[in-house]
Amino acid sequence: MTKSQSNTLLGISIVLFAIGIFFFLTFWLMLFGFGLMGVGIILSLLSKKNWKYQALVIGLPIGFVVFAFINAIAIPERFLIPEDFRGVVYVVFDQKDGKEKEYEGFRRIYRIPNNGVLFTKFSENQGLLNQDFYFIKNDGSREKIDVLDVRDFNENHTTNLNPSEPSRDRLAVFNPGTMGQTTTSKNEKQYIFTAFTVGKYRDIVHLNYLDEEYIKTAKIEQNKE
Repeated sequence: MTKSQSNTLLGISIVLFAIGIFFFLTFWLMLFGFGLMGVGIILSLLSKKNWKYQALVIGLPIGFVVFAFINAIAIPERFLIPEDFRGVVYVVFDQKDGKEKEYEGFRRIYRIPNNGVLFTKFSENQGLLNQDFYFIKNDGSREKIDVLDVRDFNENHTTNLNPSEPSRDRLAVFNPGTMGQTTTSKNEKQYIFTAFTVGKYRDIVHLNYLDEEYIKTAKIEQNKE
């Protein structure tokens, strides 16, 4: 292979990596981007250039992709909920007077109080969520709670009926990962929170709502303690 051919292959591989990174960042063309970067790796290796050049050309885009994936994954979370709680759970972030940070391994722990509103010193957790949910019984033992989607249930407006519709009396977590922030007046503090609902599907219409005033009231009650 001539030096000119080697440089051409390396140049094409660099172009493919650049286009591949662009497609990767568009998300919906991510797989196409991976394909282009794969071809770029092959051409770079076929170029027979010095291994240092190949490592640089291949390593930078691949390192960027790996970093982007790692950065897109949220820290795992575990919610410990009082056994008798039914309704909306709120976890309010970045509270200086909130509950101390707690972990089990690498997983964040959120101990939800009886009123369902936890003020925590943890910051907002962004990215692809990895969450699990447990009831805490009176003896301290845990019972895992299933997660259901309201779309699992058949209604009059449902076009594609679910033949495996869950029981409407099944106790579960609905709408986990809901993020929100309270609206504020000039002198009020804004609260950033995540929320989900604990209950049965047949009760979800009555339970599944976000109430900013409830968060503010809970904060006032906490400050009185």
